[in-house]
Amino acid sequence: MDFWGAVRTLRRRWYIALPAAVTAVAVAAGVFLSIPTRYQSSGVMVFTSPSAGGSFSENISPEDAVRVNPLLSFDGSLTTTAQIISQILADPKTRKESLGLDKESTENFTAAGGGMGGPFLFVTADGSTPEAAERLVTTVMEFATKELDEQQTALKAPASTFITSQVIVNPTEAEAQIGGKVRYAGAAFVLLMLLTTAATFGGDSVLNHLRRRREAREGASEDAAPPADAPPATPSSPNGAPRRPPGPPVRRPQPTASEQTVKIAAPGPRTTGTPGAPAWPTSEDKP
Repeated sequence: MDFWGAVRTLRRRWYIALPAAVTAVAVAAGVFLSIPTRYQSSGVMVFTSPSAGGSFSENISPEDAVRVNPLLSFDGSLTTTAQIISQILADPKTRKESLGLDKESTENFTAAGGGMGGPFLFVTADGSTPEAAERLVTTVMEFATKELDEQQTALKAPASTFITSQVIVNPTEAEAQIGGKVRYAGAAFVLLMLLTTAATFGGDSVLNHLRRRREAREGASEDAAPPADAPPATPSSPNGAPRRPPGPPVRRPQPTASEQTVKIAAPGPRTTGTPGAPAWPTSEDKP
């Protein structure tokens, strides 16, 4: 069936296609509304090294000793530090005990560090409300700053060599994330429209089949019912000969030899004026 044939079928069976299409739209709308809207906010931090560098000299008798911040003792130190903090934030224990987020929480966040070739920490949070998403971004960045200081203190780095953090992008205004809702609703709509098309063509096929059977049955009944004023019809056989009335077969007797003999009348005397009449030969017939 071509495209226009399908269109004609849908138009002819509109009473099937229209309710099914309305149902598909209603179900898709219900799916869209049933999925809660999520809101997303983000923020960016940068890590900086002290102006004096990562080492600190202190006069200790009898000689001078140099103390170094271990987090600044290798290449790409700030970028590596950002990655370390992001790994700490991704730890499930940190998320549950320090940030109060578990599997049942409606808020969630991701933290990525060391991207773009620099000491950046990107924090993205989503929540059920805009306020919750923005608040979570602020909480995570504050915890990252506190965790950075604790890590350097645990390494016994001099306070003057501490790496500091600075917020360069405050939590952005949370935006509604409806992409997932649209995808689910669109998938439901497409699936139901396919079912609508299948139901329309299936219903058309069934109705056409029932119509043909009804027409065939009505045509057979019209052919079988004679007019009221017509004489009763004599049943006939397929070859046109009158059909024998129903009943037991009648056995015909075999003809006798006398019945099978062809009988000719005996010739009599010749009768003048009757040519061609049979007669016995006479002397006049001799040559």
